[in-house]
Amino acid sequence: MPKGARKNGVRIRWWQPRHSGESHADWIIDEIVIGGKEVNPNEVNDDFGAGRRTVNWLQMANIRYDEYCGVPYAAVGQSAPGDSVVMTTGDVVVADGDVIEFSMAIGCGSDDGAESVHPVHLHYSVNYGITWHLVMEECLPFEPGCNGKAQMATIYYPTGHWRRVIIPLPSATVSP
Repeated sequence: MPKGARKNGVRIRWWQPRHSGESHADWIIDEIVIGGKEVNPNEVNDDFGAGRRTVNWLQMANIRYDEYCGVPYAAVGQSAPGDSVVMTTGDVVVADGDVIEFSMAIGCGSDDGAESVHPVHLHYSVNYGITWHLVMEECLPFEPGCNGKAQMATIYYPTGHWRRVIIPLPSATVSP
């Protein structure tokens, strides 16, 4: 996140702009941590199971709590054809050394790159959700400003199985 994320009003969302309406295009997210410290009251820490919610979700459109992809109870993104699916946190304060961590499966049991399964984007907003930006933009080694390093955008495509995502937040994201 750029320097603009260093103020109150930072929100994080997982957004699937369009859903095919087919069950194999659903996605599931679990074990969300934003912050990385067990006692930080401003962090997001939700496993959707044992009632250990320290966050009030601001928006959960087309999300249900159910079994999917071998997990008995988690947040499952589902939708009618053409609708979007979104989960948005309330305001989050980012501290030095914080990370965003979550487990995700998109298109559980579907083939990699299934055409009817749309990707899920991880965004942030610094103005209370008026505008949204990818947490990490794609940066290729040969591009100016990338310092010879590759960086993948925070857009997640179907793999058909679970994966753990951990994104260390740079010091530029620290709240004042």
